[in-house]
Amino acid sequence: MTLDDLPTVRGAPSVTATQMAEADRFTIRELGIGGERLMENAAHQIAVSARLLLGSVWRKRIVALVGYGDNGGDAVSALRRLAGWGAEVIAEVVGPSSKARPSLGRELGLLSPAPALIRYPLEGDRVGSPDFPFQNADLLIDGLLGYSTRGAPRGPIATFIDAANQTSRPILAVDLPSGLDPDTGRPLGPTIDATATVTLACAKPGLLAPEAAAFVGKLLLADIGIPHLAFERLGVDTRDQFKDGDLVRILPA
Repeated sequence: MTLDDLPTVRGAPSVTATQMAEADRFTIRELGIGGERLMENAAHQIAVSARLLLGSVWRKRIVALVGYGDNGGDAVSALRRLAGWGAEVIAEVVGPSSKARPSLGRELGLLSPAPALIRYPLEGDRVGSPDFPFQNADLLIDGLLGYSTRGAPRGPIATFIDAANQTSRPILAVDLPSGLDPDTGRPLGPTIDATATVTLACAKPGLLAPEAAAFVGKLLLADIGIPHLAFERLGVDTRDQFKDGDLVRILPA
């Protein structure tokens, strides 16, 4: 099975970054569905998407580009699942663990016992291009920036994006390609050129913009367990988007 075998939908409802943040907040704080559970669900869908993109992950080298936030945690958690499916996994973390959100620190700790390599290639403010193992990867997972990021990528994040784009390796973006504005679809600066993007819970309008297609690649939508109520209270109807499956491909409207 490949990405092309997934159920398809023509267009999809979407939520802005502000609305998505409110849906997340409502789900976790008001409905009591914990962030760890949502991250586990997201990680499973990312891992499944990686397997569909590659055909098989057995003995494939999969490298995650790991930012400081929850997208980085999603990517690391997905690596743990992929390692269990027989992949060789590497987490390339943009900075020291002291800058990581607790969710990312937790996932890095859980990944450590797996047959995995965790690296901090820019630690110590090294000058010049880091020694990334990107050219030898079968797949890169972009977990650098999420929907709440504002402004152009800079510093280590920009370095990671440029290094990834300079390879010929396929890239799977988590939620949206790092560097892409979630609301407008415009690149804010250096932006990941994804082969495919798996967006979580609900599409973001920028992903559906025609000018974003070259960065987004094939657009997937994954159910991670956020109830319809979290979006309905924002005036967005998501009841039908997973009627054919919990992972679907969005085609242009």
